[in-house]
Amino acid sequence: MKQYNRIMLGAGGSFLKDCLEGNYIGANFISDTDLTDSPWEDETKWKQQMQEAYLNLHPEKSSQTARNSIGFLWTICHGLKEGDIVLASDGQGGYHVAEITGDYYYEKSDSLSHRRNVKWLNIIIPRKAMSQKLQNSTGSIGTCCNITKYAEEIETLIEQFKNVPSSIPASNIPTPEPYKERSLHRLLANHLLGKNILSKTIFHETSNRSDQKQKWVHPDMVGVMFNEFQDPVTKTLLKTTETKEYLNLCSYELKRTIENDHQLKEYFFQALSNSSWANFGYLVAFEINDDLMEEMERLNRSFGIGVIRLSAYSDDTTVLFPARKNELDYYMVDKLCRINEEFNTFIQKVTNVINADDKMQPAVRKDLESFCDSGFSSNEELMNYCTSHHIPC
Repeated sequence: MKQYNRIMLGAGGSFLKDCLEGNYIGANFISDTDLTDSPWEDETKWKQQMQEAYLNLHPEKSSQTARNSIGFLWTICHGLKEGDIVLASDGQGGYHVAEITGDYYYEKSDSLSHRRNVKWLNIIIPRKAMSQKLQNSTGSIGTCCNITKYAEEIETLIEQFKNVPSSIPASNIPTPEPYKERSLHRLLANHLLGKNILSKTIFHETSNRSDQKQKWVHPDMVGVMFNEFQDPVTKTLLKTTETKEYLNLCSYELKRTIENDHQLKEYFFQALSNSSWANFGYLVAFEINDDLMEEMERLNRSFGIGVIRLSAYSDDTTVLFPARKNELDYYMVDKLCRINEEFNTFIQKVTNVINADDKMQPAVRKDLESFCDSGFSSNEELMNYCTSHHIPC
């Protein structure tokens, strides 16, 4: 049975250009070791040996990380057979299609050492042309994922786009331009809107000059979630007796990537400093090294800051570790209100919603929504945003 897999050729498709020019796909786990003579007929035994080799090279990694990495390596080296189809992400919303044409071979490289020859079919399938289910599957985390259950849809897409010329030849594919951290804010706002959380970017540069030099004071984004009780009597009771149960304030620290332990510690404690005043504090990153999960879990358990892996697609954004609820630190709220006008306005508009009577509630709520960051009205708008801001998708 023909297999279909989505593969990532480096972070954000960074090695795609080389692979297109060299007619290969590959992986770089245990990249300094030639696996040509490793006995692979017994898959279980091969994986066990490779996991041991992986952990010998990376003793700081977990067994689960080793299993995941070697599982990806097996698929690339031996799991895929001649005639199988792979879809390689270009990091910009397109998937280049290739057919496996050869067995495993090794070529020591700074990029992908473990390789398979392929025939690129000169077909690029736009992500937006896929069904939502296939989009979700191709957006799965990891070097490769099996999407064979969508074989019929994939073959239809291949047929649909086989006569559509590629926009640019492989030799002219530019190195992806880095996306900016602040361009991720709208992606997070879009995701939070789906969770009934209104959010607002807090621009640090607008704070009082004397406070701009203070390190780790401002959150990147703040959010509010109102508990939507239906009966007006219940709402009135909560407002008058238990206001804290009427809403939750959230704080978010955003990063592009968390690649290593040093970054994780720095960013986590920055999030802790900037977000511990809120009911829920989160560290959010677009790219997170899976090898850091154990340490991330330990930090989350000790300090209560949650971790979110952000995706361009709201359904693929994942809360890796939930935040622990805290009481609001009103002294810190007061400080932020004094030094940052946007934070002050956000809190003021949230307070207006709490205090508004039923007749004024819709108008006051709309005023808060207009002040907060907007999401996307369609997948096309989302894709255009990601393309213009160089965000891999």
